[in-house]
Amino acid sequence: MRDARLLPLEEIDERLGAFDTALLMCGNLGLAGGADETVALLRRLHEVMAEDGRVVFDTVDPHVENDEADLAYLERNRARGRMPGEMTIRIRYGELVTPWFDLLLVSAPELGRVIAGTGWRLAWRRDGDPPDWYGLLEKA
Repeated sequence: MRDARLLPLEEIDERLGAFDTALLMCGNLGLAGGADETVALLRRLHEVMAEDGRVVFDTVDPHVENDEADLAYLERNRARGRMPGEMTIRIRYGELVTPWFDLLLVSAPELGRVIAGTGWRLAWRRDGDPPDWYGLLEKA
């Protein structure tokens, strides 16, 4: 029997038991926040997932298809000691607006630096319509 759960990231812990797949689509790989928060999330997932656990994700390469404003944003992040693709955003739909939050967007080489020491390795990656790309993390 399959057991699928939809829950906030902060509720992921050993009480769930071991599970085999985490699906972090629509840019949700970086939903935990900046680089440090994403590393912490990946470490927590590694702890609670089965031996053959995997993370299926997509993200956006922040270095692709940039205009002058985007390039300036990436440079300001670097100057502040942040990863270039650490975006502070909020979502608006009609009259509804979320609070501001951080979202990490990474290129494949940057992901390599983010996952170092988390117990994960990039098993495969596929390009989507630029700047989107897809990947699968497996336990190292």
